[in-house]
Amino acid sequence: MITKTSFPKKLKLFPSFFYLSLILFYSHCALRPSGTLSQYDSYFPHESTISSIPKGKVRATFFGTASILLDDGETQILTDGFFSRPSLWKTAFSKIESDPSTVQSVIEKAKIDRLQAIFVCHSHYDHVMDSPLVAKQTKAKLFGSTSTLNVGIGAGLLPEQMQKFQPGKPITIGKFTITVLESKHTPPFRILGKTNATDPNHPNIESPLKTPVKATDYIEGGTFDFLIQHGKNKILIKSSTNFVEGAFDKIKVDVLFLGIAQLSLQPIPFQEQFYKQTVQTLKPKLLIPIHWDNFFKPLSEPLEPNLRLGDDFDANMKYILKRTEEEKVEVQLLQGFETIDLF
Repeated sequence: MITKTSFPKKLKLFPSFFYLSLILFYSHCALRPSGTLSQYDSYFPHESTISSIPKGKVRATFFGTASILLDDGETQILTDGFFSRPSLWKTAFSKIESDPSTVQSVIEKAKIDRLQAIFVCHSHYDHVMDSPLVAKQTKAKLFGSTSTLNVGIGAGLLPEQMQKFQPGKPITIGKFTITVLESKHTPPFRILGKTNATDPNHPNIESPLKTPVKATDYIEGGTFDFLIQHGKNKILIKSSTNFVEGAFDKIKVDVLFLGIAQLSLQPIPFQEQFYKQTVQTLKPKLLIPIHWDNFFKPLSEPLEPNLRLGDDFDANMKYILKRTEEEKVEVQLLQGFETIDLF
């Protein structure tokens, strides 16, 4: 029975309960994937390439974000190598560091046994955090900006196992020739009142970074693209959804690994220029979207699209597929650990 005294108390509690329920509901929606991969099933190769790599061919293996292993059967090179992938809650509310057992398990599962070099796109944690440990466990050389090298120093890498980028100067590793190109990070965004914009007063990691540290301690330190030539074929790996106007005017590639995170959240003129300055200029035969996945999920589980909290995978893909269909550019998606022979 509701008494005269209890009814007002319940009435007062209702707004608090309502707003709490509303917050929980929207939080649940925001933390759901921003797309459904089954809609793009035909774009996945669905092949497990376990055969040896034919002579002269290059095989790519995808590990989510911008972590890509290139292998010609003799030499392996890696971009980023972000394998630990700490959870959203740990990243937001705690300090993070590489997980040695996870890194080693990925190295073993992917048969990373001929790795010569690791090239880091920029020094945010989802690109650089595991790179020094991968270098240690494989004896590969770490290539990066001053910020990336400070992460390496903090992890105990020796100077001879690291090399600072020299944009525009080709580096030969086995039969691969890698040219580092200066680029731009995806435009800054704001989530829950916080932004990932670089502080102009502190654009770099200025001293050795010893982990565990907060995710925000991993400062961008410049963003880079990688032009990779193997024989007559060329690959471009672009991790971030941004461009330097005219940077690719004299470049044509066979394969383009293109970062598409937050593409559809940008103004329409930006989207059009991004596509023009990348796909239309480079004229790839094959485009492979990267940095589309929720990197708070472990690699032991299938990749899922970025969270609704900060992206729209479906809208990103619809834009890319519409434009590439018009220009007859093949598009393929890759799951975690999935491989594809590029040429």
